[in-house]
Amino acid sequence: RKISSLLPAVKHGGETNINRNQREILAIATSDDDRYLAVGGRDNCVRIFDIRTLGKSSTNAASPITTLAGHKKAVTSLAFRSRSLDLYSGSEDRCIRRYDLNAMTYVETLYGHQSAIVGMDCANKNRPVTIARDRTVRVWKVEEDSHLVFRPGGDVGSAECVSAVRDGWFATGHDDGHLSLWKEEKKRPVGNAIVAAHGYHGGASGVTRSVMCCDALGLSDVLATGSNDGYLRLWRVSTEDKGAGIKPLDTVPVHGHINSIAMGPGGKFCVAAVGQEPRLGRWD
Repeated sequence: RKISSLLPAVKHGGETNINRNQREILAIATSDDDRYLAVGGRDNCVRIFDIRTLGKSSTNAASPITTLAGHKKAVTSLAFRSRSLDLYSGSEDRCIRRYDLNAMTYVETLYGHQSAIVGMDCANKNRPVTIARDRTVRVWKVEEDSHLVFRPGGDVGSAECVSAVRDGWFATGHDDGHLSLWKEEKKRPVGNAIVAAHGYHGGASGVTRSVMCCDALGLSDVLATGSNDGYLRLWRVSTEDKGAGIKPLDTVPVHGHINSIAMGPGGKFCVAAVGQEPRLGRWD
């Protein structure tokens, strides 16, 4: 059942002066306490909605409680720090902006990436991890005003998605099909990377399918990934010093491009956003 529309559909007859492309939503994130929903897209803004009031207005469309401007290009990724109201946004303008939703204010901007940011995540420790088209993964030591740079090396492609497994550990999925596990203390992936996590286009001799999205169930050993091979794939992640790595666990049939995955509390359910093409455009 639809509860509310965050951005109403564009109507005929010139009733709105907002361009259709500016209304495209590219990223959403919710706070752990189920209070706030953050929405970002082509309009270069982050809009904050109060989840508790959605669907309770007399009109079908919900209004944001605040709009956070500042990015110069599209907002492509959003992430709340676990168990807090610290919000981070990443953009095609190569910047990461930090907000405090307790006060509904902007805090600071983080610089470092050399191309468009495409994904981010943040565990309980205030160290967001981000990925960009510059083929780097960066962990931001916000409290120390510095950051770590990780490079997959070799001929591994740019990361398409990232998920914090737990503090100090994160997983990345790449446009050439690689799936890797990382530890903050090491500059290279831990264990053996999965080379073609979602198979190949047209058989084993074809081009590998990109890993479009991933999400780890917090404080567990389960990771979910999505692509366009017809399956949502589950993996077992080991973060032990001996035997750290990723191994296949199970598959769930899903047809289409899986552009985003969200694991529910305690792993009771998993939500997948499925489309007819990749989230940020066509390149397959």
